[in-house]
Amino acid sequence: MGHLTINYPKCLLPVGEITVLDTLLTELLKCGEREIVLVTGHQSSVIESWIEENYAEANIKLAHNNNYKNDVNILSVEKGVSALNNPEYGYTIIETDVLLDPRVWPLLAQAEMGSESFWLTHGYYSPCLTGGIVEASKAEPTVKNIAYVPHYDSAFDGWMKMVGLLSVSPEQVDNDRRLRQIFLQKSTQQYYMAPWIVHRSSLPCRAVDITDFFARSFNEEAHYRQAVEEYILLLENFEALK
Repeated sequence: MGHLTINYPKCLLPVGEITVLDTLLTELLKCGEREIVLVTGHQSSVIESWIEENYAEANIKLAHNNNYKNDVNILSVEKGVSALNNPEYGYTIIETDVLLDPRVWPLLAQAEMGSESFWLTHGYYSPCLTGGIVEASKAEPTVKNIAYVPHYDSAFDGWMKMVGLLSVSPEQVDNDRRLRQIFLQKSTQQYYMAPWIVHRSSLPCRAVDITDFFARSFNEEAHYRQAVEEYILLLENFEALK
């Protein structure tokens, strides 16, 4: 993201008059009573100040990952889950570099009420959409396999693309936490999906697909600017329809 993240972490990049993080927190705070833990790493003081100034009464807990420089994100997830008062109720892990259609949040809240863990998906693996993917379909949403494939491989064509959100059901909490601890003993240089890739039988889950809605993540400046432009246009269209 180059010069854009010199003074601000990625999650505080602007989206109109608010930030990427605000688009997530605003919707989460509408979803009823829930614990919210925000894990910080790079430029943590900037994020802490933002939360203090804008969400002082929202009871958002902050958990800092001191080892963020050596972590992909599996340790940050562990820090967040460990900070929960009641992890046994289940939890939803959301990466903070994603813009989601506001219409998606009620669907997520409904899916969270089920007994299955799920990965949020949008679109299909392709030369333009690589990274975390699941082998599933809208007709058969049960996940057969999970993979992280950063460089295009046609063998994975048709797999559904992850959008950076995993919801762990109460039934899977013990296995998720136990296996993550085992993987952390080996290395923090892993994605939080690693235990789910290796131990499919111990961590059953399904795909909740939102391809019909807007969802964008970004790792390059051009992708960020395009995502913001499309997201703001989406919100303007909502306002025009009211």
